Amino acid sequence: MKKRFALLLSVLLLLSLFGCSGSGETGNPEGTPSEGSAEVSDTLPTVLNQSEYVLYQNIFFSDAADDYLGKTATKEGTFTWLYDAFNQRTRYYVWGYMDATKCCDWQWEFVPKDPDKLPANGSLVKMTGTMVWDEAALDNIWFIDAELELKTAYESTPCDVDMTTMDATLERVQLQNMQYKPDAFKGQTLRIYGRIASLDSIQHPYYDGAWNQKFVTEAEVPAMGTMVILTGTWQGDTIQAGKVETTKDY
Repeated sequence: MKKRFALLLSVLLLLSLFGCSGSGETGNPEGTPSEGSAEVSDTLPTVLNQSEYVLYQNIFFSDAADDYLGKTATKEGTFTWLYDAFNQRTRYYVWGYMDATKCCDWQWEFVPKDPDKLPANGSLVKMTGTMVWDEAALDNIWFIDAELELKTAYESTPCDVDMTTMDATLERVQLQNMQYKPDAFKGQTLRIYGRIASLDSIQHPYYDGAWNQKFVTEAEVPAMGTMVILTGTWQGDTIQAGKVETTKDY
């Protein structure tokens, strides 16, 4: 029922979301986004946009991509990047959720026009770029020549891999890269958000069975089902967690 409603609603929403004219590395990218002042926050900004979710579903799952390829659009969302160890490249995204339930997310991959001028992971941005088909994109479609306008700068403790700044889908993708290509991340510092599954495992925060990750810590582990952020290092296929923080902020 939800999918049918989304498909019907999309007829009215697609054009409004594309309102503009037609026509690899490792490590933590650093830089400064477009000129101008912006708010600074230590709270992760998350965009809720049902229309964007409908558009995303139609482009990737309902064969609507041809209507938008070659066109330029602006997308507002949370900025993050992840390292794709399978293809040995960094991938950049703006993302958000359909609504406050966080049951459904959307994420647009883009290629920054100036990779030396990027905000911190978790910052709220407006991304403007041109949608194209490209097999190098993780889902074969991304925005190129993308420019970012910083709206809110996110301040957090730096680490090599920050999965707390990713939506649920991207967090899962990054974790799969780490589990299957552990040597690419060996010894890197990381943060991960999820719920306690047992005294030595954390799982996807919202979806049962989506992923489960082992960790080792000397810190006190809260009760099963508690939402936490683990901070530690990656060793083998395990998080050596130095810190376990209970949180409801994500």
